[in-house]
Amino acid sequence: MAKVESRKSPAPFAAYLVIVAGWFFGFGLQSTLFPGVVYFTLQESPERLGLAQMALTAPMLLLLPAAGVLAERRGRRRILILFYALAALFAASLGALLLSGRLTYWLLVIYAIAVGSCGAFVLPARDSAINRVVEIANRSGKPLTLQKAVVIASLVQFAGQITGMGFGYMARWTGPGPLLFLQAGGFLLGVFAAIGLPRLKARRTAVTHAMQDLVEGIRTVFQSPVIGSMTGVMIAVGFFVVGGAFFVVIPVLVRDVYGAGYGTLSSLLVVFWAGAFIANALLARMSHIERPGRAVMLAQLVTVISLGGLALPIPLAGLYALDFFWGLGAGVAISLSRSVVQENAPTEMLARIMSVYQLGLFGGMPAGAAMMGFVVAALGPRDSVLIPMAGLALVLLLISVFTPILSVRRKS
Repeated sequence: MAKVESRKSPAPFAAYLVIVAGWFFGFGLQSTLFPGVVYFTLQESPERLGLAQMALTAPMLLLLPAAGVLAERRGRRRILILFYALAALFAASLGALLLSGRLTYWLLVIYAIAVGSCGAFVLPARDSAINRVVEIANRSGKPLTLQKAVVIASLVQFAGQITGMGFGYMARWTGPGPLLFLQAGGFLLGVFAAIGLPRLKARRTAVTHAMQDLVEGIRTVFQSPVIGSMTGVMIAVGFFVVGGAFFVVIPVLVRDVYGAGYGTLSSLLVVFWAGAFIANALLARMSHIERPGRAVMLAQLVTVISLGGLALPIPLAGLYALDFFWGLGAGVAISLSRSVVQENAPTEMLARIMSVYQLGLFGGMPAGAAMMGFVVAALGPRDSVLIPMAGLALVLLLISVFTPILSVRRKS
């Protein structure tokens, strides 16, 4: 029987935004510190950098679909509290190991698997909670559409990431160890905000098995030409762009081509997500995007162009400019693709649908990171980036031609 939400929280959407901010502040710090510890502090090879990044994202591939079913059956609020707290514990433990001089490459890999597992359970619980939070918030008399709520949440996400990455710049002076405790603090902020959420109803049913729910969610995603198309794009982005270019090529460029370290890596990430933030701020000022599918594909085309730009012998200032341009496109793609999936997903299956959609992104990352580690070691960072550029371009072309994604309209 479904639980009825408590109204003890006067501002559920505000609490939800703090949950988003807390996680992505920690995630932003981790985006700088983790590859930096591998490549700058431990001085590992591109191959071992790729394998470490694979360990960080591989749990998503294994756990996300089951995590979506769990979110529907056991309640999102409880899951958020538990796994945010565990992520804080793991980050603090890594900081203690680093400061004590006991950190090794394989302990870092164990940390990556542990915190990646937390992320697998957090993502579907958090992303699917926004629909119900918006419904509860709308009872206050201030109407808020789902598309607008997703854009606002994305703004908070990007602001949190930018802030975390900005703090990562301090690693050039303090080292990464103390900042890992700050990362843990961001996750703890999310714990306290989740405690303040209303109780979001969970579906406890005795007539279907969890595995049946899981299979039904996967089947629904790929039977839908709209949700399936968006998931296909996310698979390509996870494999070619995030796992390949972002996780491996950028850190290697920073150290081996530009002769830099934590400060440059941190500032490049800040510039990228600043572009994403500005793009979403502009989206938030618009009333609606009537053809979000078309907008997503155009935004992904910006990523293709940006990947091609990385292959050119541009100066560091040019890399920053290219990075910002790339972030503008990514910001539009992230927000609108998520809102398209949430608008077209059956409400009773939303957590499962979102877990499979996120699986497309995070499932492609491990293989992309592992592959690009060896490709970059063989070809160098500039020539190797042409592979993800061509791969993403081909996927976008096929989806544009053979699916109805360009004609998708916003739903009321």
